[in-house]
Amino acid sequence: QRVAEHLRNNGFAVTVSPWTPSQLYAISDSPRTIATSLNLLSSYVKEYIHISEEEQAAVERSRPKLPNPGWVKITQGKYKGDIGYVFDSEQANAFVSILIPPRDFPYDMPPKSVALLKRASLPNDKTVSDILQDDQVVGWSYKGERYYMGLLQKNFRRDNLELVASPHANNIRLHLQSGWDVPFFKKTLAAFSLQFLRVGDSARCMTGEVNSEIGTVVSIDHVLCSARLEFTIDGHQQELEFRLQDIERVFWVGDTVRVVAGAYTGLEGYILEKSDDIFHVCQDSTNEESNFDPFPESESIQIGDEIELRAGEHVGKCGIVVWYPMGGTMLWFRTRGDITDQLIQVPAACVQRIRPFKTLRFSKERGYDVKPGDVVTVARGPEFQTKGVVQSVDFPNARLTLISEGNRSLVTVPIGFVMKVSDANPDSFHHIIGKEVFVIKGPRKGYRATLYQLSHEDCTISLHGQARITVKREEVATR
Repeated sequence: QRVAEHLRNNGFAVTVSPWTPSQLYAISDSPRTIATSLNLLSSYVKEYIHISEEEQAAVERSRPKLPNPGWVKITQGKYKGDIGYVFDSEQANAFVSILIPPRDFPYDMPPKSVALLKRASLPNDKTVSDILQDDQVVGWSYKGERYYMGLLQKNFRRDNLELVASPHANNIRLHLQSGWDVPFFKKTLAAFSLQFLRVGDSARCMTGEVNSEIGTVVSIDHVLCSARLEFTIDGHQQELEFRLQDIERVFWVGDTVRVVAGAYTGLEGYILEKSDDIFHVCQDSTNEESNFDPFPESESIQIGDEIELRAGEHVGKCGIVVWYPMGGTMLWFRTRGDITDQLIQVPAACVQRIRPFKTLRFSKERGYDVKPGDVVTVARGPEFQTKGVVQSVDFPNARLTLISEGNRSLVTVPIGFVMKVSDANPDSFHHIIGKEVFVIKGPRKGYRATLYQLSHEDCTISLHGQARITVKREEVATR
């Protein structure tokens, strides 16, 4: 093991033999190169053998391939213990490309910070280049590093990675916050929650002849990832077996629950009300009502929140959070939010938010009252105090993208983190009716057109010499 680790640290791709103890396979141009690298450890090596192509193929097949996408735990180096997302498992020389929250940043950050990279903190010049996917900006390249929605793309040796079938939700919260590969992340959360499924719980079938029917769990095998559900169909009871991935837990008002992830971990109580994925839970110990999202996007305390110290040497002090790294246990605040005030570091567990934030809220009648063209300011989170015009709104994932009025960069944040400053005013754009515009997205990207009509969401244009068509506002730009 010592020889294998030494060779890996010196750039060799090494595989420990699955057939013969103390036998290693290494890729090199000659045995001399390996011996020179080993130096004093060369005495541990008894023999060097050049293997045949058939045996080499067998060694390659012995290496289990990682699923892509999938989850791994890093076992060596600075990121030891961190959970990463498998971005590309087919890298050369036994390397695997992983997306992971960075620990080093190209700008000033508090020591030991783990957070998503902020585009607004990078230079607004040609040293930063966009990473495009399907004509959408999904990341940035800067100083030789690539970041996807704030996650760092980094290569790790395959033998320094351990496959994780179902990571704890708390260990991937920054991945969830990034907005990358949302469908896969939601599947991960669903698989995590099903670990707590028990006999007697209600569950909904997602496939087969009883699709969308709700039954009762009568048996469950977490090893084989299967469960047996009992249904009442046309007055008759029927039992069917399903894979865990084909069912989802159903909660009812009145159910007794315990929070297993997020800011309210450990809270126990019963469900008072359900609204989509938001549960209103009454705590058993205090009879206080709390709102709980089973798939929490972020922690309860955010940059910009007003807090009060409830313990410690600063007990009773109030202020505004100016830095709180995601996943950290300490936060920094100032008593009045003024940059001249003293910066105080305290444990996050000792603070409580004292004022509700006046950010956009979801309502059953209107949904989220925001649209492209509205002017908003970020009131919470890492992009605190960023102000700009909304470019696009992702309602299914409750996120929006705005263009910062400071450096003109695109910033994506949860809708619930922003305050609306003013509504979009189509009249302010009427002076460009009849003028030339540019198509910047969609199948007609790169064409010039004439603008004829403008509404809150759409606009009517005519590619020169063609009939008028209607496109989304964000697909068109002026000079």
